[in-house]
Amino acid sequence: MTATTTAAVSRLSTPYWQRTRWQTWLLIAVLIGGGVLMLYPFAWLVLSAFKLPADIIRIPPTLWPEEWSLEAFQVVLSHKIGGGSLTRSYLNSIFVTVTTVIAVLITSTLGGYCFARLRFPLREPLFYFVLSTTMVPFLTLLIPLYIVMDRLELLNTLWVLIVPSVFSSFGIFLCRQFVYGIPVELYDAAKIDGAGDFTIYTRIIVGMMKPVISVLAIFSFRATFNDYLWPLVTITDGGNYTLPLALRGIGNSFGWFDYSKVMASSLLTLIPPLIVFFIFQRNLVKGIALTGIKG
Repeated sequence: MTATTTAAVSRLSTPYWQRTRWQTWLLIAVLIGGGVLMLYPFAWLVLSAFKLPADIIRIPPTLWPEEWSLEAFQVVLSHKIGGGSLTRSYLNSIFVTVTTVIAVLITSTLGGYCFARLRFPLREPLFYFVLSTTMVPFLTLLIPLYIVMDRLELLNTLWVLIVPSVFSSFGIFLCRQFVYGIPVELYDAAKIDGAGDFTIYTRIIVGMMKPVISVLAIFSFRATFNDYLWPLVTITDGGNYTLPLALRGIGNSFGWFDYSKVMASSLLTLIPPLIVFFIFQRNLVKGIALTGIKG
């Protein structure tokens, strides 16, 4: 037996976990390094919110506060922003976001079910028309949408932020792709048992769509909660400000170089998206995988 053959046999006889152990440790080291690089700015934001202004700009910089302080939080929570406050903006953002997400989930799941299972005239052309609207930039719709909201007398109210977002073409497409993956025999069996289309939708389809509903809820929450341009155009009363507008107001009031107050207000606005993500993260990857492979 040659040396080459002996080495090959030796490699084959070595357990797989031993042969790849160094690769595993290398992968773990790379992932830990990448995680530290991504989490460091977030850690700096969180810790800087509790620093005194002088500690943030000191040279050399330090990550941990020399003295923990809640002064920045007290100031931004009590500060008046155009007649409103950060607390009021918090409530406005939560109301607008929750209402929009609920509406999007209802219309998207119902629309996806109709396009996937119901038979009606012009079903395919209507679906492709809905799908084509995802390719229209929002900036091209800004002026027409503003005129429509003005005619409806919704400007400078919270409803102007909700009504245009009730229907989501992306959500309808996402739900349609998922419903296509549900065996049609289940739908036929329910029809044979005498269930109507709405009963099938509410008692069978919605229960099976939890993964895609979780994905759509996260996407809709993030888009609505972080929206800045449309509220900036349609809201002028400080009492109706959402959090992105309140952050701008705080920056303009104290100056963008007053880092402690900017960090504190930014940290406060991060709490709701983080809560929503941790609630729905279990089904996030599963939902994306399932909706991506269904035809």
